[in-house]
Amino acid sequence: MKRSNIESIELKKMGFFYDPEKKVFSDVNFKFNPGEILYIQGPRGSGKNTLFKLLLGILSPQEGEYLINGTCVNDFSFSEFDRFRLNMGHSFDVGGLINNQSLYENFRLLLDYHDFLEPAERFDYIVQMMERFQLENQKHLRPAFISSSARKAACVLRAFSLKPEVVILDNPTQGMSMEHIPNLVELIKEHQDRYTLKYVIISSDDVGLINQLPGRIVNVTATGLAN
Repeated sequence: MKRSNIESIELKKMGFFYDPEKKVFSDVNFKFNPGEILYIQGPRGSGKNTLFKLLLGILSPQEGEYLINGTCVNDFSFSEFDRFRLNMGHSFDVGGLINNQSLYENFRLLLDYHDFLEPAERFDYIVQMMERFQLENQKHLRPAFISSSARKAACVLRAFSLKPEVVILDNPTQGMSMEHIPNLVELIKEHQDRYTLKYVIISSDDVGLINQLPGRIVNVTATGLAN
């Protein structure tokens, strides 16, 4: 499937709940600004993970509208949303790698499935990506046989594999080696400057990361996203 460009992202009067008696979000209005680093903060259970799943089309709002390029995507099927999802890279706080596949295979599966690059180019491309986080010597190991820090770095790095326009990262530095944080900052800046990255949305209160990669801090509440 051909990916669709993402020119604008907006939530209008958006509401979502798992239990109708206790809404996670109600009447949320928020416009994401291209070119902006956005830090999403809030206590555990405030809805950060749910917000990310809504943005990725994994969940759909029950109220209001989720707009991409001015089009409401609430009722898109999972496959219909794929044309936008192809332009979204993401890593969640926990998980993200297939345990019975090597690190290299985890990256290769993504590229093969979406037919990204010519097959002969994919090996060198993946190894060059891994070199950013010193993972190249572990490329043939399965996730269970590498350190938790290396697994976290691989999950975050994989979000950039398809050179997306939107990157959504859930606590990217939690569990990541301190030496890799400058590499993450450099990776984000490079994708902004050289490639197509427009929207960077990060769940984090890591002061070190925010100091190296300044952005706008937004707090998640049941009624919206507030500065």
